[in-house]
Amino acid sequence: ASTVSNCTAGLHLSCLAAGFGPEDEVIVPAQTHTATAHAVEFTDAKVVFADVDPISFCLDPEAVEKAVTPYTVALLPVHLYGHPAPMDELIVIAKEHNLKIVEDCAQAIGAKYKGKSVGLIGDIGVFSFQETKNMPVGEGGMIITNNDELADRCRMIRNHGEHLLDGKPRDYITNIVGWNYRMN
Repeated sequence: ASTVSNCTAGLHLSCLAAGFGPEDEVIVPAQTHTATAHAVEFTDAKVVFADVDPISFCLDPEAVEKAVTPYTVALLPVHLYGHPAPMDELIVIAKEHNLKIVEDCAQAIGAKYKGKSVGLIGDIGVFSFQETKNMPVGEGGMIITNNDELADRCRMIRNHGEHLLDGKPRDYITNIVGWNYRMN
């Protein structure tokens, strides 16, 4: 887990860590906050909107399957209003097409999908601590992943591209392009 300045920064950082870039397409739900789409656009990847289920307002797997092209690199499901997206179906699609999954969990802290915590079902999950969310601290966010490589890239990108090692002094060497996305 890595804290970040806010969920929007965390989504952007996660998209960068996952390697999205020009000519890539990322499928997001048509019903979401602009930050979800902007995070993809900030990597120069193309946002592809897919329809949502009329009950949960989360990605509709049939719409996702129709939206996949040879340029699709990832799915960015949003667990909206605490309703988990249909992750089993989305994982099948992701595996079939070799896609990454970045979960937008801004409104779903504590939500579970079939006994699994959201944010740890896909490759990476991002949460919000903004004052209108269900675990507010005023501002901030958190990224979680079980992938050591993604976790390391996230930590570097959020700290100006510097690789900070536990127990060692800061060396001020920039390894990759990064921003100041640290939580204050």
